[in-house]
Amino acid sequence: MEAYCIKCRVKREMKDAKAITMKNGKPAGVMSVLVTLLVVSIAFMGGCTGQSDTGEPSPLEVPTPPTEPVTPGYIRGAIDYKLGYDLEYPENWEMDIPEVVDGEDTESIVMFTKPGTPTTLIVTVKLSNLTSLEEAEEEIKEVLNKLGRTILEEREIIVNSREGYEVIYKPIAAVKMRQVIFIANGKTYMLVCSTAEVLYDEYRDTFDHIINSFTIR
Repeated sequence: MEAYCIKCRVKREMKDAKAITMKNGKPAGVMSVLVTLLVVSIAFMGGCTGQSDTGEPSPLEVPTPPTEPVTPGYIRGAIDYKLGYDLEYPENWEMDIPEVVDGEDTESIVMFTKPGTPTTLIVTVKLSNLTSLEEAEEEIKEVLNKLGRTILEEREIIVNSREGYEVIYKPIAAVKMRQVIFIANGKTYMLVCSTAEVLYDEYRDTFDHIINSFTIR
């Protein structure tokens, strides 16, 4: 199984990839993205040492972001108007749109990184048959349990009149992830903020701002 490495910016074969099957006998569905993100976090923290064939990061076509920030230090933009969402992200972060590697149900993956750090934001939009946050919450917990991960914090949130489910956990010892899921328009919108555990408090307010700016039309 291949996944996009944010360190090399190319697709690479995942080592020790796991196929997660839910207790109802179905594949993990939307949470297959979570499994990929766990691998991404490990790779970025130093587990991947590969390079692209040219020795340089593979060029990616990305939209030119607006130049005028709504909040000082941030840029607001609709990353893909067809997907019906927008958000604010720090103006000194880089944006990439990796090739979708999670099958036909995944409509978009957009990745933001703070240069020179392991700090990332990944926004995934996926077609979903989930009808409630309770279903999403149950699926997340089941996948994390099967992967042997412990939930540090969880809560229901409301962002711009949209109900969401937020969970914080450590995919590996050195990394801390904050994940928020919204269900709307027959899709699952998933935001994953991630950084080194020792840097998490430093970026907490930034993660708060990004999540609270997220708007689904």
